[in-house]
Amino acid sequence: MDNVFTLGISSLWDEVCHMPVGGVWWLNVDRYADAVSLFNQTLAAQAKNSHVAALVMGNKPKDIISLDHTHGPDNIALFTLPNRPQALEEIHRDLVCSLEPGNYLFILLCAENAWQNINNEKLCAWVEKTSRWAQYHRCAFLASIPRRISIGS
Repeated sequence: MDNVFTLGISSLWDEVCHMPVGGVWWLNVDRYADAVSLFNQTLAAQAKNSHVAALVMGNKPKDIISLDHTHGPDNIALFTLPNRPQALEEIHRDLVCSLEPGNYLFILLCAENAWQNINNEKLCAWVEKTSRWAQYHRCAFLASIPRRISIGS
């Protein structure tokens, strides 16, 4: 059975905050501190037996994650990404080499300037590639971007 993960914002409709496997979600967040807060809130909202991976760009996940023992999954796979565009291009291969991605929720916390020098065409290609990857591997991928980035024209 495929998992449905939650964004962890109780005031949103289920259609907006539920993330079934096979999908990609992109959230622009105005400030980095708010992106970190949303990252932790989403982690905390997952079931104890959920398969979750925390991907943190430019920082160590243990420095970012702040969960108490009563919330969130029992185990979280932790990944650190360097703050460079190549890390985003290689992320799919790196994840498959590290774990079996089926029924996982991957939560990516990008660095503040991660997408700054990536043109719109490459950005759209990355999102499309990530979508195909998530569908193929039956996982969910949430990218939290701490600044305004538009996808598409």
